Amino acid sequence: MSVNVNRSVLDQFYRYKMPRIIAKVEGKGNGIKTVIVNMTDVAKSLNRPPTYPTKFFGCELGAQTQFDAKNDRFIVNGSHEANKLQDMLDGFIPLSPVCAAMGVLFCSGACLGRACITSRCTDALPRELQCCYR
Repeated sequence: MSVNVNRSVLDQFYRYKMPRIIAKVEGKGNGIKTVIVNMTDVAKSLNRPPTYPTKFFGCELGAQTQFDAKNDRFIVNGSHEANKLQDMLDGFIPLSPVCAAMGVLFCSGACLGRACITSRCTDALPRELQCCYR
């Protein structure tokens, strides 16, 4: 099941979608940790490396994070529910460079939103830096 990247938009045909976070709690006692199973897919839909939102979760929760990109494992120490992480991800999105014209997160960090404000993502930018894809 996918959700809108901007969850305040209730349109079911909204263009920008991402998969819901799937979290799996492993271990018990002091060794408990939450593995975010589909972080690669979520990060790809946000046009960000998977380490960025994982590290954001760690900072917000005050927990250590571990990355194993080779085995596609992104871990946050502690027991955390998927709904809680999904709500926290809504706080991550506005902190990233966002296209001011469209309000979406498809600017890459190299664009920094400045060119999007002035040129509205025209063909002057390379395709991978364009937000609006007109």
